[in-house]
Amino acid sequence: MDELKQPKITEAYRADPEERKKLFEKLHRDRYVHRLMKKNGIPEEELARSLYRFKRYREEIEPCISCQSLKDCKQKIQGFHPGLYYDGLLNERLEACRYRMEEDERTAHLQNYLVNDLAREFHAVSFDEIDISRESKEYTEAVLKASDLCYEEKGAYLYGNMGTGKTYLAACAANYITRSGKKAAFIHCPSFFDRLASSYHTGEYRIEAERCRFADLLVMDDIGAEAVSERGRMVMLSILDARMQNHRMTWFTSNDDYEMLRNHLRYTSSGEDTAAADRIIERIRALASPIYLSGDDRRSLYG
Repeated sequence: MDELKQPKITEAYRADPEERKKLFEKLHRDRYVHRLMKKNGIPEEELARSLYRFKRYREEIEPCISCQSLKDCKQKIQGFHPGLYYDGLLNERLEACRYRMEEDERTAHLQNYLVNDLAREFHAVSFDEIDISRESKEYTEAVLKASDLCYEEKGAYLYGNMGTGKTYLAACAANYITRSGKKAAFIHCPSFFDRLASSYHTGEYRIEAERCRFADLLVMDDIGAEAVSERGRMVMLSILDARMQNHRMTWFTSNDDYEMLRNHLRYTSSGEDTAAADRIIERIRALASPIYLSGDDRRSLYG
């Protein structure tokens, strides 16, 4: 973090000597001040010289002492607390707390997303966290098949009713790929095609579409829920063509099976185009193996 501007401390010179003595003794005994000085190599004589800076430091870190998690943080900047360091002079800076450092480590892979429509709760999920010992046989088989396809870097078409865990499994795959240092694009299809429609005339959509074409993994989440347009079908087909030709790992999630998705893709405001829908379905079949997820709404498990 950038160094903070050092404030002028004038109260140190105005304070009563007896008051300064009591404050020095109190801070000298304080384990948090002692830990700070030892960790940052601050000479003991600096405590007497900059007594009120240490006093302010101790007051400002008080909320951190009882903090249990990042979401409970009471600092002005979440996950960062005031700190002091010594380089011949005593200076102030903001420092990341252990919860912030743990969170940053857990989510470092997010920098490998070229497009990221993932909801925050899916940013760190993984197949390893799924306790299949408590799951039904059908769901366990689906998880094992999905994880096998992911580790083999092959495509998957996850389909089933709303809330059966399709997006969760696709997020596990995307996080696995990005944690290995490869690039992923995770698009929520309704949102992606809305962005396409709003930026089509400016051409801005081309950057995102290009990333989808050549990312090591593309996840097309909730395909079949987007508003279908001729332009949208054209862009979708070009993305799938590029990925098929370059043997890129591609995952889909949908409430629809292939036939339902085909019917969805056939119609636009301009009318029916069965051939265009068939071409898209053919490419999805070539890119991905189908996995059906059954059961009740699982979103409460991951919320």
